[in-house]
Amino acid sequence: MPTRKPRQRRAALYHRVSTREQNPRLARAELRATARARELLVVLDVEETASAGKGAQRPGLNRILDAASRGELEAVIVQRLDRWGRSTLDLLANIRKLRSAGVTFIAVAQGLEIRPTHDAVSDLTLTVLAAAAEFERAVIVERTLDGLAAASAPARLSGAPRRSGAPTLPRSPSSARKAARSRRLAGSSSARGRWPAAYYLDPPTEKVILWLR
Repeated sequence: MPTRKPRQRRAALYHRVSTREQNPRLARAELRATARARELLVVLDVEETASAGKGAQRPGLNRILDAASRGELEAVIVQRLDRWGRSTLDLLANIRKLRSAGVTFIAVAQGLEIRPTHDAVSDLTLTVLAAAAEFERAVIVERTLDGLAAASAPARLSGAPRRSGAPTLPRSPSSARKAARSRRLAGSSSARGRWPAAYYLDPPTEKVILWLR
């Protein structure tokens, strides 16, 4: 009785094309060559264009994750790690979804293979990625707190300190442009030379103000 040939393992190829990437054909050829070398049957070949923004949709990636959760895949091949997630947190979450579905994750450029079984290399890789994700999360929180602190801090005006006794000229609340027009027009002295004078342009009223110092 002839023996039954074992079923070929099924794989999905995923490539996210960057807007800076002029020729994605090399990546496509590399993914297909990897599948052939591992004797994988490509049942899903997805390519989508990267879009900017944290909330950008990736229907192609979600399609592969759905196929993995339904048991239709044994492997997912990407060219580089950064193609499988927007950030370390996102990458780690997507790899864990594949692993929980019994799917092997392969990143060609890094020579990385993360298997669903608990082997030493896969566990070490996920540990490093998890540590990087924790660091990235801490940096995001720190930057957020710094931004909130900067936003709540009182505004400080730049420039030289005001001389004692000098009047405070009204400032236009809207005006980086008008403030730039508020400049010293001329310096002179009085007829007797005892009272130096200065002339200023007041932005809100467009009037010239005389200040005797």
